[in-house]
Amino acid sequence: MLIRFAVTNLLSFKERVEFTMIASSERIHPHHVYRTASRNHPNLVRAAVVYGANSAGKSNFVQAIKTLRQMVVRTWSPETLLPIKRFKLNPSYIQIPSEFEIEFRTQGINYLYSVSATPNVILQERLATTTNSGEKLLFHRTTDSDRKVSVEWGRSFEQIPSKDKQFLDFVCQGTRPNQLFLRESIERNMDYFRDPYMWFRKSLSIIEPTATYRALESRLETDEAFRNFLARVMNVAGTGITDIQMHDVDIHAVEDLPQTILEEIRENMTSDRSVSLRNNLGLRLFITQGADELRAAKLMTIHRDQESATEVSFDINEESDGTQRLFDLVPMLYDLMAEDKQESVYIVDEIGRSLHPHLTGLIFNLHLDEAYRNQSSQLIATTHETNLLDLSSLRRDEIWFVEKRNDGSSDLYSLVDFQPRYDKDVQHDYLLGRYGGIPFIGNVHRLRLPTSKHQEV
Repeated sequence: MLIRFAVTNLLSFKERVEFTMIASSERIHPHHVYRTASRNHPNLVRAAVVYGANSAGKSNFVQAIKTLRQMVVRTWSPETLLPIKRFKLNPSYIQIPSEFEIEFRTQGINYLYSVSATPNVILQERLATTTNSGEKLLFHRTTDSDRKVSVEWGRSFEQIPSKDKQFLDFVCQGTRPNQLFLRESIERNMDYFRDPYMWFRKSLSIIEPTATYRALESRLETDEAFRNFLARVMNVAGTGITDIQMHDVDIHAVEDLPQTILEEIRENMTSDRSVSLRNNLGLRLFITQGADELRAAKLMTIHRDQESATEVSFDINEESDGTQRLFDLVPMLYDLMAEDKQESVYIVDEIGRSLHPHLTGLIFNLHLDEAYRNQSSQLIATTHETNLLDLSSLRRDEIWFVEKRNDGSSDLYSLVDFQPRYDKDVQHDYLLGRYGGIPFIGNVHRLRLPTSKHQEV
């Protein structure tokens, strides 16, 4: 689970800003809080929404977390620049490294991981375990201006065999300047830091506004419980869909599917592989290896004819943009609610894109249902959907704002800072600008085009 995240000098964040999921002392909606058995670990809220005007920095908040995740999970070739984009509206900040700090919980242990980097080099990388009483260092790697690497190991590594310690030193000091040691240790088959690495790779998921869920067709083909859940959500959401099916099709008859792509799939396909893809018309296909030829199935939605009560099949591209968006978000909801799925953290940029406000609310309501209070899963989303700004639905510590400062940088803060009463109309006050995070419209009369009567000669 995410505990907190801080970033400095990245994109529109010039000064350090910090986002936290640590629960405050307020008592409303106690089932929104994941409570730990140990007093050494903080209780965490299971959801958060981030509001802000266009270009205020909401998407940059998501991109900042995505940047750190990319740096951790990817292997970077020596000549590749890291995806570090520093604050550009102050020339002095172009020379200052970007800094990340993230604290998270996985497998019952809290980790604090910090990185300082430029596009060319990792200047500092530090991993520690934490409790409410302090932290214990695991490793601290630094690179000086001459690209010389030094490393400090925590006390727990004083007990390992000297041969293993020498190998750790060798790998850490031999890690490329633009590569994180956390990733390099996994490449070298070390298990010391596998749990924190796997949190970035498996538990942390980021969904951007135009992202599609690539494994949808595969899960529909192989997971009946998931297919039934998807159909139920579509029905409850009022889409008119009563069922979801995969229909076999002749792969050669699929329109707008280039032969070159088919040949590439055919060359790389094996009996234990599958491929999900979309053609340019929006059809979603699931391709496997048949006995003699590639087998293709396409995603179909089922509606019911009201007069004859017969079932009518629709291609997915015949559904509305909002329905198609819902198809890509429901797998996230399924994972957040699944009892056997642990430590899921989903961060969604513009969760309400193409969705009716009631559907955005439905996603949060299902995730935060009291029946799932013990699920170690979190949903964090940026949005403009103000219907969620209601203290009967969310806690104050679950509502955040991003606002553009006068110097063009972004600030990030919580509704907790304002301490509104529980009976306050938070949505109304937000739209009035009392919490910031809204656009301030200038003189609209200046936008009027001149008429011929008033045009200057």
